[in-house]
Amino acid sequence: MKQATSLSSSQRGFTLIQVMLILGLLGVVLTVATSAYLKHQSKHYVKEALVEAGQARQVVAENAKSDAAETTKDWAKGYAKKTGENHAWTVYVDPISAAVVVTLWLSKDPQTLLWVPLKDGSTQAESGSVSLGQMSEGGLNWVCVLKDESMPDVSKLFAPLSATVPKADFSGDLVTSDCR
Repeated sequence: MKQATSLSSSQRGFTLIQVMLILGLLGVVLTVATSAYLKHQSKHYVKEALVEAGQARQVVAENAKSDAAETTKDWAKGYAKKTGENHAWTVYVDPISAAVVVTLWLSKDPQTLLWVPLKDGSTQAESGSVSLGQMSEGGLNWVCVLKDESMPDVSKLFAPLSATVPKADFSGDLVTSDCR
């Protein structure tokens, strides 16, 4: 009998309530950590796609400089469609309008942003200065279009957009400052 009593007093452990509290706390920490990781991963994919879009803009600028006498030009000449790791993004040049199309799959629905070249001397801002989301690169002025409503007037575009260019519908909270 003495042996049974000494066993129960030496047995120590966690109660069911303590175990449940620890598991609940671990669940909250894992939820917050997973959310932060996914946001960081999304920002990485956006940055990677925008770097690739910069390379596509350079190809379009080189095409604009060469063979200036051509009336019909393949603006995508020298650039093949690129896809990011895990198929998180794609970047391609529309051969008709010279628009650089960036599509990202950060959620279940794809989001698209466009880099559209403007005519010589054109800027989207009325003041004539380069605004946010606009840059001069390779001798062309480019504007970043996150939403279709912010598309510049057709008269300012380098070339009219073709019907194959998707509408811009990107949430701007993940893009870098050069595209806001």
